[in-house]
This record gives sequence, C-alpha cells and structure tokens, in this order.
Amino acid sequence: MKQGYLIVLSAPSGTGKTTICKELLNRNRKWKFSISATTREKRKSEKDGVDYIFMSKDKFNSDLKFGEFLETEWVHGYQYGTLINPLEEALDNNEVMLLGVDVKGGYNIKDEFQDQVISIFIEPPGENPSDQLLILEERLTKRGNENSTLIKQRLRRFDNEMNYKKKFDHHFVNDNLEQVISEIEKKIKENLK
Repeated sequence: MKQGYLIVLSAPSGTGKTTICKELLNRNRKWKFSISATTREKRKSEKDGVDYIFMSKDKFNSDLKFGEFLETEWVHGYQYGTLINPLEEALDNNEVMLLGVDVKGGYNIKDEFQDQVISIFIEPPGENPSDQLLILEERLTKRGNENSTLIKQRLRRFDNEMNYKKKFDHHFVNDNLEQVISEIEKKIKENLK
C-alpha cells in the first residue's frame, strides 16, 4: 500500500455500523479508528476518547469556528463531527483509518478526500423499506438506551439516509453479522492492494 486510506462505513441508525467497525478493528490491529466528537451525553457503556470525544456545546462550537472539523451534523438534537487533524495524519503516514459516520457525513468525507476514500453503505435486511423500518425499530428498542421518542426520530431519517446509498462505492446488507463483517473486510482489502 503506497498511500493512506480512509474507510468510511455509513448506515441508518440501528443497522450495526458500530458493531461492524469494532470487529473490523479487532481483526485488523494496524488500522486506526476516527473517533467522532459529539455534544450528546455519554451512555453508561461508553468511554470518552474511545467511543466518542464528548464535548460541551461551547467547546464543540469553538472547534467548529476554528476549522477543526471536516464535517459536522446535527443528529437528534446533538452535534456530531469528524475532526480533520487525525484524518490528515493517518493519510500522511500511509495508514488505514476506519470511520463509522452517518450517511451525510460519509458522503462529505468521500467528496473531500475522493481517491483516498473507500466508502461503504450498510443497510438493514428486509424485502422492502417497511420491513427494514420494522427491523430497525426492533433493534433500536432492544438496545434499551433510548426512549421511544428518540427511536421514532431516528426512524424518521431512514428514507433520507437510504437516498445516499448510490453515492457510496460499495453496498452491503447486514442480514448476518459475521458474514457481512467478513464480506466488508474482504472488499476493503481488495481495494487496498
């Protein structure tokens, strides 16, 4: 590999993007992970600087004002963003950096870095959008860390998120977690050659 790459994984909420990212990193220890910043509260199972960089609104907006973010997005009343410096460092050092970001953020990163990005869109299983929505609602409910109002907000974004699918290099359906992780890993490694 003669250059660094950013591997962008994007998906509607509840599709398994975070789980897939964690397993890909577990299998590929040399890959780095881009930790997104957010203004939302930390969940009990999360660690600051590992799952997200948790920031106050003031700190986030200050960093935004000074151009520290490549992209930011309001999601369910909270700000999320990708800090640009770690991405540039990974590319300069010819490293692979994995990013698990929302679909709009993923598209923006692909647009910015173009030939140094491998973009992957993950969708939920289901024969049609109605089936997919039911599966996502079930998954989000089982997680047990969000109330029904927030789950409904996440599901309202589904159609808009699915509209981005064609803007990504590769598409996968997460109907079998182990299988889809292996397929995504294989596709990434094919593209890194």
